[in-house]
Amino acid sequence: AVVIKNNNNSGPCLPVCSGGECITVNRDRVDFKTAEEACRNQTGVLLTLQSQNHQRIFEVLTKQAFGNFWIGLRLPSGSCSDLSVPLRGYEWTSGDPNGTYVPSKWTAEAELCSPRCVSLSYQRWEERFCSDHLDGFLCRSEQKFACRGEDRTFKSSAGCRSGPCEQQCTDVGGGFKCSCVRGYRTDLLDPRRCRQFCGEGSCPALCEGERCSCPDGFVLSGRTCEDVDECEMGQCSGGCVNSFGSFMCFCPEGFRLHNEVRCVPVRPAGSSTTPAAEPVSKNGTLKVSTVPKGVFLWIWVVVAVTLVASVVLIRFYVVKRQYRFTKLSDYQQNTKF
Repeated sequence: AVVIKNNNNSGPCLPVCSGGECITVNRDRVDFKTAEEACRNQTGVLLTLQSQNHQRIFEVLTKQAFGNFWIGLRLPSGSCSDLSVPLRGYEWTSGDPNGTYVPSKWTAEAELCSPRCVSLSYQRWEERFCSDHLDGFLCRSEQKFACRGEDRTFKSSAGCRSGPCEQQCTDVGGGFKCSCVRGYRTDLLDPRRCRQFCGEGSCPALCEGERCSCPDGFVLSGRTCEDVDECEMGQCSGGCVNSFGSFMCFCPEGFRLHNEVRCVPVRPAGSSTTPAAEPVSKNGTLKVSTVPKGVFLWIWVVVAVTLVASVVLIRFYVVKRQYRFTKLSDYQQNTKF
């Protein structure tokens, strides 16, 4: 069975595992090279479909992962794609370069010669510039390392003597490794630190006297931590996948994920119009004006003309009043004599 595993790390990473092997969905907008490095930091590789198990996980994941995600398939430098072969001349970045997996659907039917990399895009395979920043990337790893990277070795001449790890430290040649005690797991963003961890739907809380705590994504019930199903709570405006202690949102084609939970329409190519924003209303919602820009221009013209006319009238009134005052003064002077 393919199952969604838990993710108690703060990074946007969700493991999908079966038989000790995992594919992780990572929601970082990066280019192909950066995605490769990020997978290595998780003690894995950018997704290559080398085993039947990974292929089975991938088939399940393909139906859930809406968006554009890098996979480990790249066109060799100086080569052109070939539509007559299953992988079109692309090669896996690890394992057997050619492999045996046959993609179900490609998004385009054209031969390309410039450097390209492949993404999983809404259940299809798409050839893209490797410098593009997509919605995320897919990594392949063992279950014990999925989204964790806890086997990372840090180089240091002082080793554990400097107290670099939050909980446990092990000296290795030229450096050290950090690990965590039971009930904790290494932090994805900082492997020197530990985060509270529960790999099931419920776990015993960590208590000191009467004070108990739970990992992120769990609620305290007595002295037990219970998983929160964020999908049932409507956290995502589109598709949602729940896991123990975490969740991940997905959007249908034509939409993109905004702030990790809301699906917003993708602006059509070539569109350059930008709606004007009004002040925030009392309920905190940002309103967007639909009035054409030309109307605002005419309003400004009318305001400017009105302002100029007002200045002229005021000036005329002042001059006229001054003239009358002068005439009155002359009359008074003449009547004295």
